[in-house]
This record gives sequence, structure tokens and C-alpha cells, in this order.
Amino acid sequence: MNKIQIKKLIIVVVSFVLIFSIWSLYIFITFDVEKMQKDIENRYSTSLLDANGKLMDVFLNEDEQWHIKVEDEVQDNLKQAVINYEDKNFYKHHGVDFLSICRALKDNFLGYKRSGASTITMQVAKLAKPKKRTYINKYIEIIQSLKIETKLSKEDILKLYLNNAPYGGNIVGYGTASRMYFQKEAKNLSWSECALLAILPNSPGAMHVEKNREKLVEKRNKLLDKLYEKNKLTIEQLELAKREPLPRIRHSFEKVAPHLARRLKNSETDKVIKTTIDYDLQKRMQSVVHSYVDFMKSEGITNASMIVVENKTRNVKAYIGSQDFMDMDNAGQVDGIIAKRSPGSILKPFLYALSIDEGLIAPESLVQDVPMFFSNFNPQNANKKYTGMIEARQALISSLNIPFVHLLQQYNEDKFYYFLKDMLKFEENSPELYGLSLILGTKEFSVEEIATLYTGLANYGNLTNIHYLIDEKNDNVRNMFSKGASYLTLDTLKELVRPGLNNLYRWKEPISWKTGTSFGKRDAWACGMTPYYTVIVWVGNFSGQGNDNLSGVISGGRLLFNAFQELENSNIRFEEPVYDLEKIEVDKITGYRVNFPNIETKTIKYPKDAKPLKLSPYYKKIYVDDNGVEVDSRDERFLKSHEKVVLNYPLEVVNYFIRENRDISEIYQTNSSEKSLKILYPTPNLKILLPNDLDKEQKLVIKIANLKNQNIYWYVDKEFIGQDKSYEKEIQLGVGNHTITIVAEDGETTKTNFIIEKTT
Repeated sequence: MNKIQIKKLIIVVVSFVLIFSIWSLYIFITFDVEKMQKDIENRYSTSLLDANGKLMDVFLNEDEQWHIKVEDEVQDNLKQAVINYEDKNFYKHHGVDFLSICRALKDNFLGYKRSGASTITMQVAKLAKPKKRTYINKYIEIIQSLKIETKLSKEDILKLYLNNAPYGGNIVGYGTASRMYFQKEAKNLSWSECALLAILPNSPGAMHVEKNREKLVEKRNKLLDKLYEKNKLTIEQLELAKREPLPRIRHSFEKVAPHLARRLKNSETDKVIKTTIDYDLQKRMQSVVHSYVDFMKSEGITNASMIVVENKTRNVKAYIGSQDFMDMDNAGQVDGIIAKRSPGSILKPFLYALSIDEGLIAPESLVQDVPMFFSNFNPQNANKKYTGMIEARQALISSLNIPFVHLLQQYNEDKFYYFLKDMLKFEENSPELYGLSLILGTKEFSVEEIATLYTGLANYGNLTNIHYLIDEKNDNVRNMFSKGASYLTLDTLKELVRPGLNNLYRWKEPISWKTGTSFGKRDAWACGMTPYYTVIVWVGNFSGQGNDNLSGVISGGRLLFNAFQELENSNIRFEEPVYDLEKIEVDKITGYRVNFPNIETKTIKYPKDAKPLKLSPYYKKIYVDDNGVEVDSRDERFLKSHEKVVLNYPLEVVNYFIRENRDISEIYQTNSSEKSLKILYPTPNLKILLPNDLDKEQKLVIKIANLKNQNIYWYVDKEFIGQDKSYEKEIQLGVGNHTITIVAEDGETTKTNFIIEKTT
């Protein structure tokens, strides 16, 4: 070879080396380790952990693989097994073991046993983007490994390898293998299990726990011997490890809180979702709900949902969307926590607390409980019984409808609607759809929304969203009502004792609780609170079918107390906020502030931050003669009369007492000049809608109060229609404006105007 040829050869070699170096540098520079990590992150299965890191659920990834990401540090025994089997110089090299590469090249070229010489770092590069086994691809992996070592620590590289190594079939990652082969977390692996997981990725297709078992045992034991020789385990540990049998089957993943898992998978981007759920409590509550619904199925009730919230943190500790996620016959995959249902009476405690803060009532204040008519709304108490007048506290304990409809009318139904909207942030903006019926459950809410409200009440009126994710902050805290009003409400709800449920009180201090049953008996609710937990349960049928056996008291109440028996600290009472309450004097009979002298009073507790309690509306000042008979300024005895303060209950209440043959001597003066005649229904300016499919005329029942039981003369649109002493009369009227007038025999007259219209 002459000088010219040598020179050309040198130029070719140098050019090749230069081009090769530039190409290598290009690979090094353009390889993005952060992008590699993100690409790997996208491959993981979505998995849910409880508050203590216990695995609750796993979903297949896009490649139909089980691929769990373990974020904990790699267990030391597994680390030793993997490094000694795969890459004994892992902590010494910088991504490439050049001595191993030279040895592998020699073996491969000389026809010895083929070997790869890949380091753990090189395998990470390969796993990040699998390629065909060629020398060029091997070289690319070498360059990429050098780059990986400049960006990641050895521990991170090892964790990346183990989290993405194949373990046979569609099992990827050591966390997945630990669960599916050994039914345990990777941090709890034995020496034998560590050795098995170290050798499986070397040839996962050829070696599998369900086949080639003898070869697998041989390789495992060989690795265990090697570890013993390096003093990584004792002779006793070696012998025990070799005796351990291989797993025979692949286990499936447990599904705990499946409704919440599906919900969070669709809303969260993290592959490892750390929830607030308590694994053990969730399991117990699932069992409680499942057993209860199994019992209720004989009565035609097939579904139930429950949520348990830790009050201090607002963290949801148990989330049971249905009686059984796999109950296909009864729509078990419906998530009852987010389904909207009629809440029945369970909004009453919030109106009660708001009304206290507004100064409308104290717990001891009397409220009306007689049949009443509110425009087109004719509410009734659930038991069809009435008391006339009742303490607000007792009205809540007994969950009476009439007093709370009347209270809502005083508080203002639109104002209450917007209170709920502000607290729950729902999008709807139509208070006119519900009116006064809102307090009886005509607007639907979810278990989640009701839990948010009741958890706020349990926190003395401070409301924020309940949490499903660990470390979620209490943002956007809103104040529902004063701490004092909250306590008075909680204290009232503590007194709820319903027939048939007394045996459920196994604790010295009963919980504060409220039940509700929707119209048509479609939904049964029970809500319970202690200082530590709030529990909301719903029982019914997801189909919306009503059931006469369904009631909040029994159907919901029994499930609620079954749940509280699984909770700690259920016998601790809410502490009275002594600095938020003050003692005030109120009228002993009606429970309002005194507005007349010489009225007997009593002392009650009332919130310091509430508006002043209103003056009693049930007293009036009259003038009486020496015999105690009421007189007015037209009477000659008036000049010698003297003042007297007497009870003055509303005309509707007196009318009810009269009809019930009850003594009214203390609340009504028979010779009073006050009005004693009133049309109770239709109310003034009422608009009655007549459905299009009805006849032109509609039967209308007119109801009146006739306190003196006089003969009444009836007029409809100025036409006389009869005379009697009845308290109601049925007439037929067509579309249009109408006027009803009634005249008593003593000349007292009252009338009302209303409209009947066709619906469009």
C-alpha cells in the first residue's frame, strides 16, 4: 500500500470517526430524559391508594397491561437481588459497563454463549423505547444511558427499571408482580420473592410462574446462593428462601370504593391517585351496606348509598356508591353519591338555624301547626296530625311540615334558595320553581351535597367542600350561620328519638341526626353527626320506584346507626360554645321577647351573634271592665275600664282549636271586636292553573275560619249561593277572575279575589 492509499485510508477513517462522533453527540444531545420520564409516566395504570397508601383499585392501561407505579423506595433485599443478578457494577459505572461489553463481544464473535452485557441503565433506555436487538440499537442505548446517568440518580434509575420491567403476560412493573403473584406490597417481599422478581424480567416470555417452573426454581436458587456467598443473607435465610414454593396463579386486584375509583380516574391526571379513604373503614362500611340491602330486598328495596366524612379535615373516609358494584340486576354500578334525589325533610335543620340567627325564633319559641294554605301549596304533616301551637325545637324533633313551611314563609323562600346555592355552588338559578315547597324536598340534591351541608353544621356553621384527595386544602370556607345557632341546632337534633329505634342508642350520648322521606316514598335519608364524623345514608331504588315500606326513620335510620357502630368516638357530645351563647329573658308561654310588662318570663340560651329575637306576636293589649269582660271605646263602660294583656293566637289557630273542640278561653275572647271571620282558601290574588285536559269547570273547595260559629251567607261573583255554618264549601268555577264574599250574621264581612287559568 503506497503513501497515497494510506493517506486516503486515514482520511476515510478520520471522516468515519468524525461522522460517528457527531452522530453520537447528536444522540446524546437530542435525547430528552424528561420526555422519556413523561412518556413512561403515561404508560402506567391508574391506581388508587387510601390515606395510608394501601392499594384500593387498579385500571388496565391503554395497552391492556397491569402496570402499577410504586413511588416508595426500593426495598433493600430486592435491590441487592436485582443488582447482583442484572448489573453487579451498577453503583460503579456511569451507565455503561465497558468490561462487560468487551466480554460479551468476545463471547458472541467466538461463538460462545450469547450474552448482552446491558446495564440496568441501558435497560431503562431500552424499556423507554423498545427496539430490535441490533448492534446499532445497542450503541444508541449506550449513548442514551450515558445521558440518563447525568440527569438521574442511581436510585431513580433503579426504580425506573423495576417499575417498567416485564414480568410475564400483561404484568409490568415489580409493584404489579408483587400484588398479582404474592398478594403483598413490594416493601414486604421475602428473600425468595425478591430473587424471583430479579430473574423474571431477564426472560419473561420463556419463564413464567405458570410454566417452566423447574427452570425458574433453579435460577432463583442460584441467585440466592450467590447472595449468600456475598454475605447478603444468612444460611438460615438461604434455606428458608429455597423452601418457599413458587406462586401458582396470578391473582386479580381488589376493588375497594369502585364508584369513587371510576370517578377519580375520569377526573384526575395523576397515575397514582392518593385518596382520603380509610381502606379498613371502607371495607367495613361496604359490608354494612351490602348486608343491610340484602335484608331490605325482601321488602322491595334494592339500593343504598353512604358517605362518611371526618369533620375536622373534611376528608371522606368511606364512599359507598351502591350496595354492590357488581350487582347488575339492581344497577349496582350507578353512583348513588352523585345522583340527585329529593331530600324530603333533611333541609329543615338549616332553616331552623338560619331563622334563629335572623331573630325569627328561639328553640323555645311557639310556631303555628295547623292546616294552612299557601297559594297553590297545601302542605300537611306526615302523620296528618296537628298540635295548634308547638315549640320550634319540638317541631324540628318531630319533623313537622306545617311549622317549617310557615317558618320558610317568614324567612323568605327565595332567600333560603340562594343560601343553598351559595353554599353548594349549583348552577340552577330558578327559585320560583320551588317556592315554599323547597323545605319539603322538591329540589333534588345529591348525597355529596347533603354531606357538605351537614359537615358544615357539625363544624359549627363553617362550610367548605368535602375532600376525596389527600392533602387537599380547605379552600373557600363559607359561614352558614353563627356558632351559637349551630350548637342549638345540633343540641335539638340530639333529641330525635323515633318509635322503634330506641334500641339503636347504645351510647350514653346519642348522636345528632335527622331523617327525611321524599314524596311518594321514593327516597329515604338519614344524616348523623358527632364531633368526629358525619354520616349520610340514602336508601331506595335507583329506578325511582316508590315503596310503601320506605321511610327515612326506619329504612334510613337503621342503616345510619349500623354505620355508627363501626365508628370510634360515637359517644362524645358536641361541646357548648359558651362564649357564643348568652342568656336572655323570654315570655314563658310563647318563647319570644317580652313586649308587655308583668308577663311571666323564663331564661333561655340564645346566640350572641344573632339578630335580636323578635317580640312575641301572640299577645295583645285589651281593655276590660270590672268583671274582666272586654270593652271598646264605643262602650259606656270604657271610661272605667283598665288594661289587660292577653294571649292572641292567630285566627287560623283559634279556628283549628274550635273545630277540634279544644278550650280557647285563654286565647280568644268571645265578645272581642277583633276579626273572627276569614277565608283561608283561596288566598288573595291566587292564580289557579286548570290543566288543558280537564273540563271547562273545576271543583274548588273554599275553606274559612268562623270563630263565633255564626250563620254564614255565601256569595260567588256577587251571586248568593247559600247559607250555613260550615267551615268549607265545594263549588264549580270556570276560567276567569272570581270573587268570593262571606257575610256573618253579625254583619262581619270578608272576601277574596282569585284567577283560574288554563295551562299552556
